[in-house]
Amino acid sequence: MYRGRYALVYSNRDLAGTGIAEHLRGLLNFREYGIAHGAKVFVFEDMLLAGFDEDVLYFDFLDEIFDVEAYIVLSRHRSSARIKSLTVHHTGNPGPRAEAGGKPFELSIAFPPMAKRLLSLIKKYADETKLSEEYDVTLEVTHHGPTNLKKPLVFIEIGSSPEEWVDERARKLIARVVADAVMTPLPNCIPAAGFGGGHYARKHTRVMLETEYCLGHIFSKHAMQETNERVILQAFEKSVPPSRAAIIEKKGVRSRERKMIEELTISKGLEVVKI
Repeated sequence: MYRGRYALVYSNRDLAGTGIAEHLRGLLNFREYGIAHGAKVFVFEDMLLAGFDEDVLYFDFLDEIFDVEAYIVLSRHRSSARIKSLTVHHTGNPGPRAEAGGKPFELSIAFPPMAKRLLSLIKKYADETKLSEEYDVTLEVTHHGPTNLKKPLVFIEIGSSPEEWVDERARKLIARVVADAVMTPLPNCIPAAGFGGGHYARKHTRVMLETEYCLGHIFSKHAMQETNERVILQAFEKSVPPSRAAIIEKKGVRSRERKMIEELTISKGLEVVKI
């Protein structure tokens, strides 16, 4: 069992993840520490770094290897629309399907303060380097696996085609973001769950970047049509710290689902915020 504060993990078959990790080893001077699950484990202070042969969607085994406060997964993002993007998101399957890892109707544990820190740094460095003129900086909604881990998990990704995955500017930027995020204090913020909109959570991204709220799980409009109250409660509870608010995109959720979310939020004594 490898103990530390954060485990930074990626797939050896992932061009974006391996490239980010290579830059991270230089930035933080990681050194070889041991072998786990057939993979080399590197260490720097209380940070662990490891690449595994499995795809990141199926990293269900991480708790067997690491005793850490949280996981940060370095990953590619794939989109048929080929939108150039630098993204942050949490994992889970709000609905009945689990076509990309995890279990149906199950969410991972979100880490809103870290997600806010990562996204804010991406925005800062992308603006400084002018990469934001080419790449969208955005949150994605909750999707895919793994869903079973006992510690918080957040993905940081480069999207959305092989051309971007090997872009050294993007790889270096994300490595710099992760290095800074794990070496500096997390922000004081109000953790919240988000509801509504499309896969790229544009309005929730603005909330994350421009307000005191930090987002954990976000359900798209489509996911809201397939989920249930039990999973919505997971969105509030499976978060470190637990959610204190629901941030609802008014025009991005059908009235029936919006009413259900509002009633459930109020019944839990949480704040309802409409955007």
